[in-house]
Amino acid sequence: MIEPLLHRILVKPEKFEDFSKEHKKLREIGLVVPEMEELKRAQAAVDRGKVAAIGPTAYRDFNVDCPIKVGDVVNYAKFAGKIMEDPQTGEQYICLNDEDIICVIKD
Repeated sequence: MIEPLLHRILVKPEKFEDFSKEHKKLREIGLVVPEMEELKRAQAAVDRGKVAAIGPTAYRDFNVDCPIKVGDVVNYAKFAGKIMEDPQTGEQYICLNDEDIICVIKD
């Protein structure tokens, strides 16, 4: 597992295929869209995901209690952070600064 340091927040981004209504419809009818450069760029633009871990000093500079918790679904600044791969599982995460979290999505 990747452990964020200081004010960083680790987020598991949604997959573009799950986020895109068009891709969902294509999968529902049984079509598979091959991964192309365009799809990779689209995945990089995804700005929503689930908080996986929070660094120990997140939001301390803002003099507030941490407004998010592990498991929250959040929106973050597009193209922010560093995409990382968990060496144990191969899953992709994005490591963000606390200020890059824009909002928490609540049901």
